[in-house]
Amino acid sequence: MSFPEQERALFDLLFDRPLRDRFCRDPVHALSGYDLDAEERRDFTVIRPDALALDAYLRADFILSHLCRAFPLAFSIASSLAAGLDLLRGLIDTRTMRTPPDDRPATFGTRLREKMSTEVFTSDREKAAVLAIVEAELGMAMTAGALRRSMAAGTPVPPPAPVAPGADWKLRPLQLATFVSATVLPQSYPALKQALRPAGDSELWAQLSRNPLPASVRASTLEKEDPRVLLARARASRPSACDVDVNHATVELSEGFAPLFQHLDGRTSAGEILAQMRRVGTPEALLQGIEAAFRQLLDAGMLKVGR
Repeated sequence: MSFPEQERALFDLLFDRPLRDRFCRDPVHALSGYDLDAEERRDFTVIRPDALALDAYLRADFILSHLCRAFPLAFSIASSLAAGLDLLRGLIDTRTMRTPPDDRPATFGTRLREKMSTEVFTSDREKAAVLAIVEAELGMAMTAGALRRSMAAGTPVPPPAPVAPGADWKLRPLQLATFVSATVLPQSYPALKQALRPAGDSELWAQLSRNPLPASVRASTLEKEDPRVLLARARASRPSACDVDVNHATVELSEGFAPLFQHLDGRTSAGEILAQMRRVGTPEALLQGIEAAFRQLLDAGMLKVGR
């Protein structure tokens, strides 16, 4: 008996829609590419096509309800497209599902970003806003996955509460901390959630499945521009022997801070950045605001200081 091959065939039938359609028409031919003996093939032929389709649908729905929690705005926006729900369901396939669980949200989000980049929106500005939102949630999914992998490997991870920087922090090189993502969004992330997310994260997929977000709400919301830099730090909560819950601490800064991130390379200090800006005539009040922003990011654990 070839149990691994039977498992592979059943897995593919559940998550490969074209194969499942072929199986419903001609089970023997559809399974010809699997190393199954005659008895195993007969076992598959008694599967009812309607039961198989229902099983596949319910599994995909359950998986989407969990992925939706990592991509609440991306799911809401996708649902507002003409075939958006089908787009989301179509990504629950063998390519996504063969990805290790800790990497699956990032794989799904990467593919969703690719799909959204080919969609038509009311303007190039709206499309850029949509892709920025997807990018922000993908960044958080990636840092969450990286944190889970590190904890599974037994690698020491930063504590949930950031360590206070020393008094000489302005003289030491700065860089983004581990498990931190940074994205420029068209508006504040909480404001976007309030406008575009019609339910809490745990109920969102069920709500969108029944009542997709109206395209008019998406368009009117993304007409507004109040850019923010969103920084999000993945942190573990309630770790257990079998799973790690991850949430994100966030900080938002004005868009003008974004160009400074290229200097957070682990070699340049805040003092050097401020001195260079002072030499080119940056107003002192603005320099004080930038210094305060650096300190805010340090206090939130978004940056780390070198030696």
